[in-house]
Amino acid sequence: MSAILDLPTEIHTFLGRPAPQTILLRGPPGTGKTTLSLSLLSNFRGARFLISSRVSAGELKREFPWVVNGGGIHLVDAASRSGTLKEAARVVSHLGELIRDPDKEEGLRGLWLPQPIQEAGSRADASNPCMVVIDSWDALVERYLGAPMTSDGLPDRGELERLILDQMGQGPVFLVLVVERSERSQLDYLVNAVLETSSDGQTGRPERWLHLRKLRGTRIDSPIYPFTLEGARFQCIAPMPRSVLSRNVRPEVEPDPVPGSLWPGCSDFAAAFGRLPVGRITLIERDLSVQTKALVLLVRPIAGHVARSGGRVLHLLPPDIGAEEVLRMYRELLPAEQIVRQVRIQLSAPLGEVPEEMAKTIIPPPVSDDRGTQPRTPEAARFLREAGQPGSTNLSIVWISALRAFAAERGVVYSPETLPGQALAYLSGAPAHTLFIGPDDDPLVASLRTMAATRIRLKSSAGRVFVWGEQPATPSYVLAEGDESTGKPYRLLRVV
Repeated sequence: MSAILDLPTEIHTFLGRPAPQTILLRGPPGTGKTTLSLSLLSNFRGARFLISSRVSAGELKREFPWVVNGGGIHLVDAASRSGTLKEAARVVSHLGELIRDPDKEEGLRGLWLPQPIQEAGSRADASNPCMVVIDSWDALVERYLGAPMTSDGLPDRGELERLILDQMGQGPVFLVLVVERSERSQLDYLVNAVLETSSDGQTGRPERWLHLRKLRGTRIDSPIYPFTLEGARFQCIAPMPRSVLSRNVRPEVEPDPVPGSLWPGCSDFAAAFGRLPVGRITLIERDLSVQTKALVLLVRPIAGHVARSGGRVLHLLPPDIGAEEVLRMYRELLPAEQIVRQVRIQLSAPLGEVPEEMAKTIIPPPVSDDRGTQPRTPEAARFLREAGQPGSTNLSIVWISALRAFAAERGVVYSPETLPGQALAYLSGAPAHTLFIGPDDDPLVASLRTMAATRIRLKSSAGRVFVWGEQPATPSYVLAEGDESTGKPYRLLRVV
């Protein structure tokens, strides 16, 4: 699971280092560089200057109100500032003739820089730290250089880059250069930090990534962060310790019951995928890289809500989930006598001697005898068909790996031809919903796709879990840590 951050922890640490510092922010167009640069400005404690050829003052106020409301950002509109290298050459030449003092010639070097940079420098307080963002350096320097120069003695782009780093490095300045180029240049070696943005759409849904290529003097614990631009804000997703996934979570309180549907126990889930229709199935498909605990995090609030609402829950558990882990969640929601009435667990192998409370919730696994396979034991069938409290919905949670374990341990046969019919059998009788969870490349999973009312996919990348809907079709979300203040058991951060 992950935490939602305005900036990676490593960048916060770097921004706390003594000035001067230089940051190169590069990436292809449309990958979030401008929004990230504004987030850098908003998190900087000191004077802040934005030299922009992309965003006017009106656009900044309209598109990024959170920046304007923070106050203290001085915008220098580079698009409206004239000036070329040829003009700078004439000024430097003229002043050089007037001054003719070798000791003062060094002070003329700053006049070679584009006029918007000189303006920002003149407005900065040399005694206090400031941040200067140039967005984009490519646009500014290319307009400034104009046509290729053939005259001797005029600086080229490389010389201008060394000059601006030298000039800004003489004061307490954090300089951020935003460039469109993805390939390396001399700036990679000259600056103190290199941040790179990229976009990947292998799933057919955009995924945005921030790569921390270099942060001089700062330890990089996580070199890559997925991020979103939802609400015109930069928000990234940090990896969380495994212990977070093991925490017990409570279902979020249902705001407004809807007849014929099951509340999924989390408002983020409901907003992304809708509520779960009674009498239908939900299919959750996983990439094998996704931890079982991440799947449990999605499922647990649904089961908790059903139990807390008076419904019955049947768990067909895989070998890597124990009965005690399941019961621990219910103990925080229900008295012991209600757990015995409302929860049943089917395991692939006997537990041996167990506490009495647990023994009352365990039902025998399916068997195969001379009459053929009996995948639903009479006790499991009777438990699901018996209605819970009036208006409640029953739930069965079936892990495909549990069915595979039943087949290996008990000789039970499940096939793509028979499983859909068995799934319908789970839904017969009392109002019920069935969750099937399995690998996306399993034939049993494939056999359930056409009958699933809700299909959700999960994959893991760089330690984060991405979630999206196939039915209904949705954007990608990243599974993130819940918010105790709002009662959310987890968050789904939309990636845009």
